[in-house]
This record gives sequence, structure tokens and C-alpha cells, in this order.
Amino acid sequence: MRPLFDTIYSLSGDEPPVELPEEDADPSVLQPGALVSGSIRQVCLIRKISSGGAILHADIPFGEGRWLELELETGEHLDGRIVWQRGSELGLRFDEAIDVLPILARNLVSQPGERRRMPRVEVACPARLETGSRNLLVTVRDISQGGAKLESPFPIDPDSEAVLTPEGLKPLTGRIIWVEGCVAGIAFEPELDWQSLMPWLRARRDQPAMPSAAPSPALAEPPAADRTCPIDRGSVQMNLPARVREGTRRWSIDVTGLTGRTVEFDCFAALRLGTLLWIVLPGLEGWPARIVAIDGYRFTCEFTQALHPAVLERVLKLAREGRD
Repeated sequence: MRPLFDTIYSLSGDEPPVELPEEDADPSVLQPGALVSGSIRQVCLIRKISSGGAILHADIPFGEGRWLELELETGEHLDGRIVWQRGSELGLRFDEAIDVLPILARNLVSQPGERRRMPRVEVACPARLETGSRNLLVTVRDISQGGAKLESPFPIDPDSEAVLTPEGLKPLTGRIIWVEGCVAGIAFEPELDWQSLMPWLRARRDQPAMPSAAPSPALAEPPAADRTCPIDRGSVQMNLPARVREGTRRWSIDVTGLTGRTVEFDCFAALRLGTLLWIVLPGLEGWPARIVAIDGYRFTCEFTQALHPAVLERVLKLAREGRD
């Protein structure tokens, strides 16, 4: 089952970039709006709206750079300019950043009480996913009352019962209903009520963004053209002595698997899912990695910044020389 195609509200402060079209998508299910320029008023459909802009479906006789006013069903009037076009789809950059949550709240109030529903909201939130004996650290990419879209460093078993615990939200039971590469969809059973979802979204909006470290030009891997799971790239199995640091604690480990994005090792230390460690491999200074899976005493970590292929090859060469 493929993910539903409907209007997405995003907590991102950026204008929505050009996105690949979804196959068999029916734009008619999107929320309606209107574009106004002078005396011209054109009905449109809203695919995504964030604090910085919107993606719209509309047949308009204007090109990039044209100033327009987006009129929402709830009465808001948002000024912006067209920054890109692709067929009937266009990207609108707002002149001033908006707060998406009041628009969501007005959208809810305008609906009949017995049928009140929250639309999908795009977030970037760490979460714990439990499926059977597996315990993974995943990222929630969007969420609604009925379910969520997840991104994982490892494949997720389709059609499996699961418990998802997003940061700051109660555990949510459900079932994995679709999987595409590293991305999966979970349907909540029972559904999440909007009275719980709205305060959580408000807390996510008000949470300060985590600063990201600038990647090292010598070690950073170029961005991949496609989004494949790191485990699909093939892990080199080994028994490589290495060291781990967590705060002031340091200890030795045996690395059992290594890719440019992940490291797997056996360890008897009491470590939690999501813990940030520094992995010291032969010929490489400490490199940060976060625990994303635990299976007994075997831990799998994802590097916060992938190893460059040349650096990975150097580590593997030193490992081979150490065995000779």
C-alpha cells in the first residue's frame, strides 16, 4: 500500500523545494485555495504549506518571479512570489514567514466536531520503533491522526505489528503497512486523537533547532543521488579491535561489520538506543555515531557524517594488514 496523497503542513521554516511527482497521485483530494493577482482569481489546490512557502497545483498564465496572493479556505491571505514551476505545479515563496499551527487550528475549528480531522504534518523527530525483537532509532518525517511516515537506517519489516514512541509523545501501537527502501508507513491502532497531537506539534515548533556540525571536506561522503538503506550497500564482516568513548568513559570493542554509514560491534556495556558514541577505528580519530539498533549484546550505530569511500578503504586495509 502506497502512502496517501494529501495536503501536508510542514513545521519547516524553508520554502518547499521542487519535489518528484508521486505516481498515480490524484491532486483533486488536496485542500483548495485561490491565487489572486490584480483582477485575476484562479482556483488552486494546496499540496504543501510551510512557514516559508507553499507547493500549489494551478493553471495560471504567470511565470517565475510573479507576485501573487494565496487565499486559504480558512480566510488567511498570504503574499508571495513564484520561485519555480513544473507543469501545473508551482512553488510560492512567502514575503514573510508564517506560523503554520494557527492555520491548522482554524482548519480544525472549521470542521464539524464529530468529523474533525488533522491533516498530515511534516516534522523531523527522533523516535524509537519496536517491531518484534528489533529496537530501532528512526526519524518521523510526517504524522497524522491515522499514522506516520518513518525513515530508518535499516529496512523495516512490512506488515508487522509495531510500537512507535516519538520524542515527547506517548507510545503509539500500530502496524507497518508499506515499505519503500528506507522509508515506511505505520498505521496507528487506535488512531491518535488531535487533542494530543496539537500540543505535541506546538512543543516541536517551539523546540530550538539542534546545531549541526559542518562536515569535514576530507572525510564527508558526497550526497547520494538516491536514498538507499545503508545496510543495502553491503557490510564488510570482520573482527576488528577498536575503541569507544562515551563522555569520560572509554573501552575496547570488536567491530563485526563496517560500511561508510554504519558500524556494528559487540559490547557488554549497558547502552541505550540513541546514545551518541565516538568510535575510534584503526587510522581514524574518534568519529561520532549514534546507536540505532540493539540485538542482545550487538550494537549497530549510524555515523552522524558518513565516511568518505577512500577513508573507509584505508581503515579496511589497515584491518587486513593487522590480520596478516
